[in-house]
Amino acid sequence: MIEIGKKSVAILGGTFNPIHKGHIAIAVTAHEQFGIDQILIMPSGNPGSYKSGADLASATHRCNMVSKAIEPYPYMELSTIEINRPGLTYTSDTLKQLQNTYTNIYFIIGADSFYALPNWHEAAYVMSHCHLLVANRSLHLEKDLKEQAAKYISNYHALIDFLNTKDQPYSSTAIRKLVATGGNISEMVPEPVKNYIIENHLYRS
Repeated sequence: MIEIGKKSVAILGGTFNPIHKGHIAIAVTAHEQFGIDQILIMPSGNPGSYKSGADLASATHRCNMVSKAIEPYPYMELSTIEINRPGLTYTSDTLKQLQNTYTNIYFIIGADSFYALPNWHEAAYVMSHCHLLVANRSLHLEKDLKEQAAKYISNYHALIDFLNTKDQPYSSTAIRKLVATGGNISEMVPEPVKNYIIENHLYRS
């Protein structure tokens, strides 16, 4: 449940299909680097950008895996705002829903999505109504990311910082492929998530 009166909150959204150790590491870094009171781990309901629903686990399964993964972190909380919202999931709608509850909203975004921001639904609203925290992977040069950030700051008055994250060699796509072929995913996901995937026969054809 969202607590009224919290001063700051960060949103870490995604399909979480499944959630993995890289997601957790990014949330931990955001909490430690910016002293954020609460981090909402927010699975998307009906994401307009998801390429195929063929291997998308149900919302219930994805939420259950998130709950298990974040249990050791009291400042992390599962949010079903986007799961419960009918229709396509848009970040702008989520920000509008939260703006009366929190005085400072951070939005954690990966570098790939960061470059695509101008194409998002109500992109100008998104960039002007949250503090963007960019989590980079080694695929992108810091110089290029900063140049892109400068454009957003100039064009949209965006507030942008970069997370001091180590490169995370984890991918939900790779995890699903490993599960489908009987591979070992112990290094990629928390143990309770691995057990949940096995017990519920997820990502197997």
